[in-house]
Amino acid sequence: MRLSLLTLLILVGCADFQFNLAVNSTAAVLERGAKSLNREADVALARAALPGTMKTIDSFLCAAPEQPVFLELTGQAYAQYAFGFLEDDLEAMGDSDTPERRELVARATALYDRARDIGFRMVVLSDADFVKEYGDRATRDKALKEQTVAAGRGLYWAGFAEVAAININRTDMDRVAELDAATQLLERAHELVPDYFNHGPALALAVRYAQAAPYGDPERAQKLFEEVRSATGGKFLMAEVFYARFYATAVQDRALFEATLKKVLETPASVMPEERLANELAHRRAARYLKLAEDLF
Repeated sequence: MRLSLLTLLILVGCADFQFNLAVNSTAAVLERGAKSLNREADVALARAALPGTMKTIDSFLCAAPEQPVFLELTGQAYAQYAFGFLEDDLEAMGDSDTPERRELVARATALYDRARDIGFRMVVLSDADFVKEYGDRATRDKALKEQTVAAGRGLYWAGFAEVAAININRTDMDRVAELDAATQLLERAHELVPDYFNHGPALALAVRYAQAAPYGDPERAQKLFEEVRSATGGKFLMAEVFYARFYATAVQDRALFEATLKKVLETPASVMPEERLANELAHRRAARYLKLAEDLF
């Protein structure tokens, strides 16, 4: 028996409804489940688990490329893995130019580039013309000013990933030339979603500005660091570590540097249970930076 056109349309509609229902249900579960990783106390376990998690979420994103939660969690995972683990490996290696280090830089850069592109895709959900207008220097300022809160998270991940990639590729002048544009992304994210990701926009900007002139602005960096530290009560230890590593070294205040890092090491990572993993990673960096004091001052 032949199916009528109306029957076929009903069946297709039901299939689409069921698919969308499954997608949205899965997104809700993943969004809640993502908190588990942030609460993890075992750094090695988190590192081993994250690649599989990334590819799982990425597979969902392939099936539903415009699902906001899938986009956000995928971009976040790529950026977190590159920053939390690959950059940690790079710091442990030191500055020696070896094939192993170059390979690691390339891996981290590729992940940051993925996170940046996903950030832009998040913005496009609320502004289909953003990427085109942002890519044109003549319309970039206008494109950013037109963004609303709906675009804030995407702007943050795009800016964070771009600045992070530039930081580990400082000899690549093509990337360095994009620093101002990447900073603009973070500045607009800071205006739109200042509290997002443990005040991530302010913290990323603070690190960005805690550089030597003409690229940096230590006074602006200090204000941004204080914004984050005040809002988190000093419990988000990575902010404290960055305050020491970037601001204290920028103004060459060794006493501040050492006192801040020692306080981090004395503070239990569990002081902020919802960010236990980040605090565990902060302990590792604090211990490493203290050993570098003679080289930094």
